[in-house]
Amino acid sequence: MKFSIVTPSLNDLPRLRLCVGSVRGQTGEREHIVQDACSVDGTAQWLAAQPDINSVSEHDTGMYDAINRGWRRSQGDILSWLNSDEQYLPGTLATVASFFEAYPKVDFVYGHALVVDGDGALLAARREIRLSRTYIANSFLNAYSCTLFFRRRLLDDGVLLLDEGLRYAADMDLVLRLLADGRRYARIDKYLSMFTLDGTNLSCHQGMLDETAEVQRRHGGFRSPLLRRIVTLGRYAERFITGSYRRSTITYRRCIDEVPNYESIVGTAVSGSYRTR
Repeated sequence: MKFSIVTPSLNDLPRLRLCVGSVRGQTGEREHIVQDACSVDGTAQWLAAQPDINSVSEHDTGMYDAINRGWRRSQGDILSWLNSDEQYLPGTLATVASFFEAYPKVDFVYGHALVVDGDGALLAARREIRLSRTYIANSFLNAYSCTLFFRRRLLDDGVLLLDEGLRYAADMDLVLRLLADGRRYARIDKYLSMFTLDGTNLSCHQGMLDETAEVQRRHGGFRSPLLRRIVTLGRYAERFITGSYRRSTITYRRCIDEVPNYESIVGTAVSGSYRTR
């Protein structure tokens, strides 16, 4: 089972190296496709010296266009995307491959994610619940894109490509479309990926809120604030019942270069938040 991982890139070489390292540290057959939007920070020159990376430097209309271009060029059985500010945790691809092999009817999977700051310190450990069209269309997408993996048949069937007219919420739109189309999904009850939150991410900007609201309306989200609040409370209740808010000490390995080398970090729950030691 071959993986095709697409990474869109624009002037983010320091973090791209860590992202690449996290993919290099995986086992199994894979191709890492880096779709660079003509960066001017030395990214193209660095990529040219990496023989194991399938890279292209060309202008695109945005991140989702870059991901679609990479997927169209891909050869793998399982497709995903990993932004330059994200990492796969060690062993993730092997875990996902084993799951897909055991459940051939499942079309896509997702798992849990660690949210860290720019130094790798743990900010949150996101334990996700089931995907629900009602929850997503009225609250937010409870699956980080860095934990999503798709079978190639979704691309072949014409239902996988991201909406290039969106800038922030195409992942939400994609998952809602797949659920509406009746595609089968499963949750892997493990931490798969690491997402860096440092204030520079696209998802941190106010523009995401407006676009998210538009995508939710497109997919039948309630207009009534009261109904949306009721749905959100129901979602919180389900997360509580299923243990998503359970706090514990978490040890994880963060890639620190492209070799890859790793550092081990322990995140400890304190008063509902996380600190590191």
